[in-house]
Amino acid sequence: MLGLNLFCFLWLTALSLATPAPPHLHTLPDDDVPHSEDIIHSLSIPGFQFRRVKPLTSIPIEKKVRNYADLRQLPRDGVRKPRRSAAALFGQVKRESGGDGYENVTSVNLYATEYAVTAVFDGTAVDVVVDSSSADTWVRGSDFRCRDGINKTVSTETCGLGPSFAGNFSGGILYNQHISVKYADGENVQGRLGYMDVEFAGVTVHNQEMAIASQGTWIGNNVTSGILGLAYPSLTSAYRGNNLDDDSQPVPYPPLFTSMVANGLVSPYWGIAISRNSSLGSISIGGMPPVDVSESNYDLTPILIVDIIHKSITASQPSFYTIVPKGFQYGHVTTSAEYPFIIDTATSIIYLPPDLADAVNAQFDPPATYVWYYDSYFTSCNATPPHFGVRIGKTTFWVNPQDLLNSEEKDPLTGLCQTGIGNGGTGPYILGAAFLTNVVVLMNIGSGQVEFWSHEFY
Repeated sequence: MLGLNLFCFLWLTALSLATPAPPHLHTLPDDDVPHSEDIIHSLSIPGFQFRRVKPLTSIPIEKKVRNYADLRQLPRDGVRKPRRSAAALFGQVKRESGGDGYENVTSVNLYATEYAVTAVFDGTAVDVVVDSSSADTWVRGSDFRCRDGINKTVSTETCGLGPSFAGNFSGGILYNQHISVKYADGENVQGRLGYMDVEFAGVTVHNQEMAIASQGTWIGNNVTSGILGLAYPSLTSAYRGNNLDDDSQPVPYPPLFTSMVANGLVSPYWGIAISRNSSLGSISIGGMPPVDVSESNYDLTPILIVDIIHKSITASQPSFYTIVPKGFQYGHVTTSAEYPFIIDTATSIIYLPPDLADAVNAQFDPPATYVWYYDSYFTSCNATPPHFGVRIGKTTFWVNPQDLLNSEEKDPLTGLCQTGIGNGGTGPYILGAAFLTNVVVLMNIGSGQVEFWSHEFY
């Protein structure tokens, strides 16, 4: 998740058939469903499928600072670790598809990150996790029943969800329908669907369809009480019937960001900016985050979507924003090989192809070495990182050396520190928070482009 599991930071969405679009936008009926002509076979990786997306509109969109909310990084102390990062999920798919990379699940989960936002549901403020790889928005109900992995009822505290939402559906409940969301990490929730007013980032959608969860299996952070999904409408998980465990008859509906765009409340884009020296950042809806980019370098690249198509994962249907950088620069070396990279705020470091990860880590002074137990590279905490940049379009976006050496992740036996560059095996690869703290990112669904502004010094 951004499991942001941003962004994956980061996040996908398109307009739904359920609500008419304003005249200046083009509605794309079910265009978030893969078509054979959109699949990019040259990027094929076992267990994954890459495809192009079509723009919503050719009309330029005015980009102003507006409609933003604080993005708060949740603490990773204690026994609960976020598991919705792209790295954690990709490791599972690769192991089941014959690929490699992200092999040490414990360490991958340890380096994952979750971000919370505050949304308002019928006047009640609730902390939720932003997830760009799922579409549904739900909150914990007052009657929530926690279940373990074999569906046995256990104490509510075991699920680690935050305070219950005490309200109800002010716009009415949807009878003979329910939600049953299955996340790729094994978590799941079920509950009733209905309508209520939802406000997020200063934008209010009246009578938005969403869910109040009444049961589920969850590994929470004891702070957030639900999920705010920002993915495609095709990834919603509403079903017909009153049996909460029956997911045989899907019923599509427009999720929150889709409703905002389709009702003309916001322009079809959202942005994210993560702060380096604090737990705060910003997410904007139909506007820019409050960051001065007037003197920043700028470039853009087409949005691609990676779908997980492995047989045991398809029920959860996660999708991620993907780009193909034009190359990398480190030290005095410039590469031009092109690989697919996921943009994911829920992954802390940058995962590169193996040879490139080895080469970049060798440029640290003293050189970093790979430690399998942590699935990471380590070097002296006083090491000098190399100059490292990601080339997007015609622009190299440099990573501040501070983000290439993580003094908070030390090997207790050696005292060495983790670097911000990891080995991504066979891919897909990941531009995680170590990169995203150096840019402002705009997911422009309208143009079908991801836009970047440099932001490495602040």
